[in-house]
Amino acid sequence: MILITMADEDLNSEKNQQQFADKSSTKTLVEQVFEVLPSAVYLFDIPAGTMAWFNENVASRFGWTQEQLIAMGQNYWPTVMHPDDLPALEKSREYVLNKMVDGEILHFEYRFKDVWGQYHWIDDRIIIFKRDEKGVPISVVGIAAVIDDQKAHEEQLAETLNTLNLSLSAAKMATFSLDVVNAIPTWDRRMFELHGEEPNDDPMETYRRRILPEDREPATTHFYDSYNRNDPGILINYRVRHDDNSIHHITMYGRKNESRPGAPFFGVAWDSTREVQSEKRIEESKAKMVSTAKMAALGEMSGGIAHEINNPLTVIQARSFQLQQMVEQGNLDPEKIKQAAESISKTADKIARIIKSLRSFSREGDKDPFELVSVKSLIDETLEFCRTRFYNHEVELQIGNIDEDFEIECRLIQIEQVLLNLLNNSFDAAQSSEEKWIRVEAAEHFDFIDIKVIDSGPRIPDDVAEKIMQPFFTTKELGKGTGLGLSISTGIIQAHKGDLFLDRAAEHTTFVMRLPRLQ
Repeated sequence: MILITMADEDLNSEKNQQQFADKSSTKTLVEQVFEVLPSAVYLFDIPAGTMAWFNENVASRFGWTQEQLIAMGQNYWPTVMHPDDLPALEKSREYVLNKMVDGEILHFEYRFKDVWGQYHWIDDRIIIFKRDEKGVPISVVGIAAVIDDQKAHEEQLAETLNTLNLSLSAAKMATFSLDVVNAIPTWDRRMFELHGEEPNDDPMETYRRRILPEDREPATTHFYDSYNRNDPGILINYRVRHDDNSIHHITMYGRKNESRPGAPFFGVAWDSTREVQSEKRIEESKAKMVSTAKMAALGEMSGGIAHEINNPLTVIQARSFQLQQMVEQGNLDPEKIKQAAESISKTADKIARIIKSLRSFSREGDKDPFELVSVKSLIDETLEFCRTRFYNHEVELQIGNIDEDFEIECRLIQIEQVLLNLLNNSFDAAQSSEEKWIRVEAAEHFDFIDIKVIDSGPRIPDDVAEKIMQPFFTTKELGKGTGLGLSISTGIIQAHKGDLFLDRAAEHTTFVMRLPRLQ
């Protein structure tokens, strides 16, 4: 544009003549300026329909010479422009001729073919350079930049978005955004479908109308608490009611945009009803497996329990017969009567404790409240099931020196069940050892209490130790173990925020129940 202006400028004044004494030298300077510009600069002749002049960048970047382009004449556009862009270019030409004003910049994009047949995306900006005596534009000056990289990035982004949308559609997931400050949500069509409605202009009202009343406050509170804590990800679950009265579980997940304060919160949502129902069925199945495992344990202990009860009953029977004989013989010795009565009372208490433990063990216990219990009492009550059985099979039961002050907050029945399962496993392991013994210990470990069950059985091989906590894995013979005991026990301990593990560094096989003092 500068070059053309200088070519047409009136240089009659003495000042101009002095300033531009060497006109050709000045042109060379301006041309050099055009040549170092990163964009192509050109003059387009509208009546001729082709280039009138362009800088070196056109020739070096696209391979065309000025003579080649001028020779194309009216065939310039059909030759070098992409066919799909010709309608838009023609509209731009009509706009320049009929509507464009001086000083206005027209911006448009098109594809330009180089001399080797390769198309390039061009970002072009033009202004009117000259008009005829009637005011009709006859030439424009343009600055064109190649934007191939930008277009490639846009196409890649569009492809990525398309793939994402297809994935979301296949997964039946919805997308949403939320202006947190003004509490204004924006939903896509799928989001409305999840809530049982057609798209409308008020998604917030749809949310309020469809969500179950008992879920509204917890869901809202959870979101804003997580948002204000700057949690990296926010997961919300709530239920909605559709017009057919069916209840659907909705799960929403999103992330806060930390790089742009005040930016909308974006997320996805899906109908998680099947997931919730599946989890419920899994929990029911798990409860059945727990019950089965407990019944199996009771079956293994049944002989010992019967012996534990039969012995005290024999004592009661003998003492009752003694009292009866004393009455029949008229020999009512007060001291002997007192001794017999005390013996009967203590023996009955022992039977009551066994029955209480048995009844407790048969319960689920997962709904019981957490309570502070003595670790020593917990161990003593559990051992009531085992003493006779261990004695009958010549397994020595050793109890460590357990501190009377050790207490843990737990569901007592569940912890007794886990301890009994470990004792049963140790009993089986000790059978294959010449020295048959089982030892129970308790020790402090920071804010936790470790309850250890140690046995004289053979050490567990490393390959077995890696899998021993997995569901259905067992080293027992077919029909003698379900492989569920340690897996279920692990779940119970984890629900107590503790850990159940095999201490592989210990000298003898040692399982550790690590439980927090307080929940």
